[in-house]
This record gives sequence, C-alpha cells and structure tokens, in this order.
Amino acid sequence: MKSNGESNLEILNFISEIPLFSDLSEGSLALLARACRIKPVDKGEILFFQSDPSDAAYIVRDGDISIVLNSSDGRDMVINEMHGGALFGELGIVTKKNRSTSAIARTKSELYVIPSQTFLKIVDTEPNFALRLLEITAARLQMSGKREGALAFMDAQARLARLLLELEDQAEKGYVTISQDELAHRTGLIRQTVAKALGKWRRAGWLITGRGRILILNRKAFEDLESNLLV
Repeated sequence: MKSNGESNLEILNFISEIPLFSDLSEGSLALLARACRIKPVDKGEILFFQSDPSDAAYIVRDGDISIVLNSSDGRDMVINEMHGGALFGELGIVTKKNRSTSAIARTKSELYVIPSQTFLKIVDTEPNFALRLLEITAARLQMSGKREGALAFMDAQARLARLLLELEDQAEKGYVTISQDELAHRTGLIRQTVAKALGKWRRAGWLITGRGRILILNRKAFEDLESNLLV
C-alpha cells in the first residue's frame, strides 16, 4: 500500500531515472512500481540489524542511510553511505543469506521497499540488470574491503585523518558537518579517542571545531598523518 499519496507513476518515474534500473523493460519497471512500498524513517531509526533475514531491498528516495558493520566486541563502524537513488540490501537477497551489516538512517529519510520475491523475479528475467547489479555489488565489496584493510593497519589518528579528508572532499560548503559520535562510528573508535585527537589538532591550529562542524585549516598536515609521515 502506498503512503504519502504517491502514485505508481511517480514511483516508476523516479526509479526509471536511476542508472541501474534505466534499461529495465517496461514490464519490469511497472512490476517494481506496483510492488514498492514507501517507508518513511526518522533520524537514528534502524532499518535492519546484522544477521536479520534478508527480506527486502531498498532504494533511497530521499535522505542518508549508513551501512554499519557490528564487531564482536560491541563496536560499530560505518562502512558505506547510501544517498538518493542508491540501492542497498540486495546482497542478502541474491545470496539467500542473512544481513551481513546493519542499516541506520543518518537523517530523516524516505525509502522504497522492494520485496525480495519481486527483486529476485527481476534478476531472473533481466540478465543485463543482473550483470550491472553484480558489477555494482563487486565494486562496493572491493571498496569496503579496502577501507577495512586500511583501517586494520592504521592507528587511531591516521584513521580519523583519512575520514576527515574524505568528508572534506565531499563537503559543499567548505566545512565538514558531522558529530563526534558519528566520527567514532565511522572509524571504529570510541568517542573519547575522537575528542582527544580533535582537541590536539585544534590546539595545533590544524582545524576549527564547533557545533558539529569541522573546518580543516591545514590539509597537508592531515595528508601527512594519513600517510603515517608524522611521528
């Protein structure tokens, strides 16, 4: 059942603009539009937990979703971010395995929920879609593997420096908007470690912090730190 008064046609128009789905047949697009359920989620809401059954895939209509890896010692680390038009949750459906990660809304968001049965039907009947899906999934796994591997060999400050540089590259207003709790989640560190490092860099004049915002003043220092050139 649709919510927010959105029609099948509106859903179809949105999905057909997503590169992954753009080459689907009219029949498959219509099937998707009919099957999709609209799901609004609040900031901080958990969509699914690691090891939950893989019963649906999701398309981000609006907002930001964090893909989180839960460690055995109780820590969480964000390994990917999903934004408007992104598909996620499909891997468990295709492999018929439980969720390998958790998914949490970083902001108030709206999603299209695709039932697993519908998703598998499209994979079975659309070979080009299946191939593109495989390429995207492989690229994500490769990126996640590189990130996890790099973090395994980096100390706490190098991890944090790397993330801040990535976020600054993505920033539109010249500064990074993120909380210390989010920085901790995305680097696998505890909040106290993040706060200590930010305080040290602030005193050194490398950055300015305030109200969930970070402005990097000395990018070269962070690049050297990420490369373990600083002692």
